[in-house]
Amino acid sequence: MKAVYVQESLPTDHQNCFIEGELNTNVPEGRDLFVRIDGISVNPVDCKQRQLIEDRLSEPRILGWDACGEVISVGNDVENYKPGDRVIYAGDITRPGCYAQTQLVDERVVGPKPDKLTEEEAASLPLTSLAAWEGLFDRLKIDRTSTQKQVILIIGGAGGLGSMAVQLARQLSNCTVVATASREESRRWCLKMGAHHVIDHSKDLREQLNQLGFNTVPYILNCSNNAPYWETMSEIISPEGSICLVASTKAKLDLDLFMKKSVQINWELMFTRSLFSTNNMPRQGEVLRHISELVDAGIITHTKTKSAGKISASSIAKAHALVESGRMIGKVTLEGVDV
Repeated sequence: MKAVYVQESLPTDHQNCFIEGELNTNVPEGRDLFVRIDGISVNPVDCKQRQLIEDRLSEPRILGWDACGEVISVGNDVENYKPGDRVIYAGDITRPGCYAQTQLVDERVVGPKPDKLTEEEAASLPLTSLAAWEGLFDRLKIDRTSTQKQVILIIGGAGGLGSMAVQLARQLSNCTVVATASREESRRWCLKMGAHHVIDHSKDLREQLNQLGFNTVPYILNCSNNAPYWETMSEIISPEGSICLVASTKAKLDLDLFMKKSVQINWELMFTRSLFSTNNMPRQGEVLRHISELVDAGIITHTKTKSAGKISASSIAKAHALVESGRMIGKVTLEGVDV
């Protein structure tokens, strides 16, 4: 199969940052689907995995964990999909990714493609939809049936994860959604996604929340770096409130800041369930099926804002550079490999 892979950590403007080549095609076994990839999107985790490579790899590594494609064949134990089905998934970070012509993926973390979307649009959904859903409803435990007015602050509301979190919090809960954005175009995007209010994370968050009438907020989903907001979060979180973090950090952060308020600090890693084959791993497939239904019903929308063309070494490098700029609104996507 044709694939785009990495063997060492190089900057995106280096000619060998990504390499195109022919790699072996595997046969599906067990619960695996063999999928022809028609569209992908690039996430910060893709860039991070490339940057974490320390020495030159002895074997090529295919990155990428957001795809839409067609099932070509299935393993003997597959129950829910058949050849010809169109699917979306983020997959498993320990397995070869989607910068390729084909891919193997466990059916338990797969959902059906929304009928209304193109392959690229659909590929913008899986990883951020799962991370947002798990962050809001599994980690923060926002009650979707509650009629009580509550407030959630989503730090970094215009990125891929923030865009989906804003939509799900607005459409599936009774929360007042406050997103953060520092540019006019990102502010407009957050409002388009459904935020009730947008405040500037480059300015005093506490002061801006007070101006909106909120002294504290019971929920915070931080889609950005933790260190710049650590002390501020301790000030604006409500007593017995809950915070969800998604970004790793090497900074030594003072947890005692949250002790007095008995704050819950939660981590969300979308790959946890597949990494450890947890009992609720199939929940990801169920969530993606629900996401597709919500999209087709017009309740939520895709977050594709840029296309980098067809999958190739140069287009993948271009997409990584966009994501690494830290100024992406929504998601950057690509078409399948040009056969």
